[in-house]
Amino acid sequence: MTLDWFKNPDHVTYVEKEKFIDNFAKETGIPNLRKEIEEFEARPTPEGKTVKGTRRTTLRLLVPNLMFGGDMDMGDNVWIYLGEYYPAYCIYQEE
Repeated sequence: MTLDWFKNPDHVTYVEKEKFIDNFAKETGIPNLRKEIEEFEARPTPEGKTVKGTRRTTLRLLVPNLMFGGDMDMGDNVWIYLGEYYPAYCIYQEE
């Protein structure tokens, strides 16, 4: 996992928070995903946070600019990383 991987538009899906989280929580078997994301948004850490689901799913919540010390577009948002074979989800809030 590198900053360059997150900068590649082929690896990223941008999702609106209110339209995405509840459905994705059902798909991954993480019923408290919204709570996990909101807690991480309030207090992000450089190493990110690992969240486990009931369907053998594990994901990492992270803030790329904080994790990699970079300066990328939308890199201050919370992202969901499932592994290099899946898209990363950049979560944004419609204003």
